[in-house]
Amino acid sequence: MTGKNWLAVICLVAGVVTAAYGLAHGIWVLAFAGIALVLVFWYLVWQWLAGVSKPMGAEGQIKPAANAAWKLRDQAVADATEKKE
Repeated sequence: MTGKNWLAVICLVAGVVTAAYGLAHGIWVLAFAGIALVLVFWYLVWQWLAGVSKPMGAEGQIKPAANAAWKLRDQAVADATEKKE
């Protein structure tokens, strides 16, 4: 796991515990601090999810087709009812 992953896990655990303790005892500063830590966790998870959807390097890039549809524009369309052998 990377450093960001460990930071996210620590923020979640510490945030839930701090918010629960602060809300249970009426200490609003701790409650808000815990909620802020949970929000930091969600921000880090959102960053991770956004990064997963991006292609990685050259192997993730889309390669053009060998027979692109624009090159085939002058050819007749094959009849769908014909059997292909």
